[in-house]
Amino acid sequence: MPQSTSLLATILAEAGDQTAATAAWQTHLDQHPESAEGWYRLGLYATKEGRDADAADLLARARQLDPSLPDIQGHLGRCLLKLDRADEAVKVLEPVVGADSGGSIRLFHLGHAYLALGRNEDAAAAFRTSVDRTPDYTGAWYGLATATGRLGRAAEADAARAEFRRLKSHDAEVAATNLTRDEAIRMRQLLASWYASAGRIAALSGDEPEAEGMWLRGGAIAPGHADCRRLLVELHRRQGRDADARNPAAEMSTAADGDGGPR
Repeated sequence: MPQSTSLLATILAEAGDQTAATAAWQTHLDQHPESAEGWYRLGLYATKEGRDADAADLLARARQLDPSLPDIQGHLGRCLLKLDRADEAVKVLEPVVGADSGGSIRLFHLGHAYLALGRNEDAAAAFRTSVDRTPDYTGAWYGLATATGRLGRAAEADAARAEFRRLKSHDAEVAATNLTRDEAIRMRQLLASWYASAGRIAALSGDEPEAEGMWLRGGAIAPGHADCRRLLVELHRRQGRDADARNPAAEMSTAADGDGGPR
C-alpha cells in the first residue's frame, strides 16, 4: 500500500483540500497505474463531489484490481443506482449482502435497485431482511412500505410506514443532542487514523518500536480502531508475539490507562 501517499492525501482531505488530495493520488497513479487503493480513493472523492459517472468508472477499476477493498461493492452499487443503472447495481450488490452491519445498507440499496426494475417481491424481501438486521434503519422501513404497497399488502405497508414515522420523529429529537458526541467521535477517529499512518511511516523506516507506540496511541484514543488493531496484530505476528496478536485490545487499554492522548 502506498503509505506516504495515503498519509499525505488523508491529511489534505481532512483539512478540506480535496483537490490537493486528488492530485497526490493522481501523481501516485501516474507512476503506479495498478494501485487499486489509488483508484479507490479517487472514486470516493468523486462520489463526495457528486460526480457519480466518474466515480462508477474509478470504483469499477479499483474493484477489478482488488475486490477486497473496504465496501468497494457497496460504494460502486450506490453509484450505479444513482445513475439509473439498476441492473448493474443488482449484479454488484447481490453477492455482498452478508450478515455484517454493512450488509443492511447494501440490502437497502439492493432493494431500491429491485424497485427500479419492478421486482417488487425481491425488493420487499431485501428491505425486510435489512430491518430485521437493523431494526432502527429508518430508510429501509420506508422502502419496505413502498414495496409492500406496490404488492397490495396494505396492512404490512401501513405497519412499515408507521414504524418509519416513529423512527423519523425519534431521529429528529436526538439529532441535536448527538451533535457534540458525534463530533468528538469523529475527531477521535481522525486522530487515530493519523497515528495509524504515522506508524506505517515509522515501520517503513525500520523503527518498529515507534510504529507500535503510534498504533497503541491511536487505539487508545479510538478504542477498536480497525486500522490500528490490524497493524498491531500484523506487527506482533511478525515478532512472534502470538499472545499479544490474539489480544491487541488489552495493550490498547493499557495505553489508554497510561495516557491515550497525542504526544
